[in-house]
Amino acid sequence: MHPLPRSLEPASGESLVSYLLRLGHRLSLPPLQLIRAAGWTDRVQAHHIPGSLLLNLTGPEAQGFARLTRQTAEEVSALTLTQWRDRYPPIAWSSVPGQRPDPWLFVGSPRYCPTCLAGDCTPAQQLHGGPWRKLWHLPFVFSCVEHQTYLEASCSRCGQPRAISGRLIERANDHTLHPAQCRWTIGTPTQKRKSRACGGRLDQRVATDPYRRPHPTPGILRFQQSLLARLDPLTPASDASEYLTDLRLATALIATTWPVGQHLLDTAFAGHVAAYVHSASVNSSTSNDLQHSRLRDVPPRDSIACAGLLRAAHALLEADDLSEHLSHLVHTPGERPTRTPWVRIYARHENSCSPRFRDAAEPLTRTYRKIGGPQGFRAPLRDDYRPEHIPAYLELDWHERYFAPITGIAPKVLRRTAAVRLVQWAIGGPLDEAAAYLGITPSLVRFRTNTDFKRWERAGRSPAEFERVLRELGAELRAPRRPLIDYQRRREALRDWALPPDEWDALVSELPPLPGPIRPPVGDRKRQDASVYIWVQVTQGEHLFAPRPIEAEQPQHVQREWALRRNTTWYNLVRPDTFRHYADLRELLAEYAQQLARDIDSGTGRSLTVNEQPDAHAQ
Repeated sequence: MHPLPRSLEPASGESLVSYLLRLGHRLSLPPLQLIRAAGWTDRVQAHHIPGSLLLNLTGPEAQGFARLTRQTAEEVSALTLTQWRDRYPPIAWSSVPGQRPDPWLFVGSPRYCPTCLAGDCTPAQQLHGGPWRKLWHLPFVFSCVEHQTYLEASCSRCGQPRAISGRLIERANDHTLHPAQCRWTIGTPTQKRKSRACGGRLDQRVATDPYRRPHPTPGILRFQQSLLARLDPLTPASDASEYLTDLRLATALIATTWPVGQHLLDTAFAGHVAAYVHSASVNSSTSNDLQHSRLRDVPPRDSIACAGLLRAAHALLEADDLSEHLSHLVHTPGERPTRTPWVRIYARHENSCSPRFRDAAEPLTRTYRKIGGPQGFRAPLRDDYRPEHIPAYLELDWHERYFAPITGIAPKVLRRTAAVRLVQWAIGGPLDEAAAYLGITPSLVRFRTNTDFKRWERAGRSPAEFERVLRELGAELRAPRRPLIDYQRRREALRDWALPPDEWDALVSELPPLPGPIRPPVGDRKRQDASVYIWVQVTQGEHLFAPRPIEAEQPQHVQREWALRRNTTWYNLVRPDTFRHYADLRELLAEYAQQLARDIDSGTGRSLTVNEQPDAHAQ
């Protein structure tokens, strides 16, 4: 490989696209011939240059092009976007072999500033035009800060590009065009006539432009500068990557739920954003759900609409209560959260966004990070409280302070569901596993997202309301008012527990005598029911899921008989205006439960084993 007879020094911030166009113009060579001369034949197809060359060059490729153009390999690599791959995730994703360019990269059709393309007063730029800048390939760059203008998205003559192209350079085998001329093909080729390029000058603004197109305000330019600062080496790469992913997700959320988030926009941008959303909606009307979500994850080509959406997305991210603001946008009336287009978008980027955004979004979307790959387990959502501090049936005080205002849903359902969700947030995995952790029998109660959503919909309530209150309770658990109870320790201690016969006899002997000849039965059936009552008081669980070891040892016909009378006995034990016998028994059982809880919490005290009486069938 011999060096070219003449070369060209790259301009500051110039892209590989620009350098190929300007060098080819100087040598009267098409860009495709320069690529082949550099030995990049494996990356080049018959008549076009793939966009992957802009993203990254291998060491041999950079060295070969450096020898050809009399540069260093570092100078050649600086023409690509590889320096930002750790700061802007779409670059890394699009660099994977065989992967299509991410829609959040304008690979083959960047926006441009006409004044920049016109060049400065240097001889090289007077002859070959100013550089196409690398920054213009990034969709979040919507303005030229130097010339205080919005970037142009298309040729004013032919209106192209109308779609994103994967080609790095259009008409790569054409050497007759100036670098600042539109290379998009117009007209249809025939046997007698070849296709031709538009040829419109992109370095010249139309005469009516100052009156037709607004200029960015100082606030918009400052916002643009803040975005560009994310690419600066002084900003930690991880912070930049997470913020730009958050910005992408917030932008997609506003677009997919439009016009719900219209209040986040400055009024000057509303018309441009509405036109973009309408165009995306028309394109997605004939597509399936997956294609719909992908269409809505494409940034606007129009730089004004893009500026408005990004500014609104930034305002959303800056909100003090991000979860509250997201909940207003995520939950669409009449639609399950997991089926909304944005949730599909979020699922693709959840591992790249910031922890703050993830913590706010995951409870609302019902999507969770996975441990062990896509087929692995859901990762825990929170680590600021422990699952053992959650009772199986939410404490009454917690329910009254947080969930009582939520009407239309049975308190029993609220208390049970809240406990399961809190545990799921802490341990990860599906809801059924969280329920099993609490001792809730899956065969009796099944937790499913769609059932939960339909219940809220029938009650005329929003699931976001429940999620918001649950987050508030989670915040209290992080800094509790009083020492938290280890309910899991209590559940483990009483897993197969029942009142020992001797202690039961001692309890019933303390019951005051009742008038009249009739004496209530105090056999094993009532001992079992009394054990359930104590278990509920100690573990804060539901009597439906309490262990019944005494009942389990009875013959089948006795078990059926006890089961028929189970609810009646329980009702008499808990009703406020119960019979005197049950009121007296309840008082004794409550005292016993308090002492038993203290013994378990301290690790000392009475035996917790079952010691059955010989007369197991006694009533």
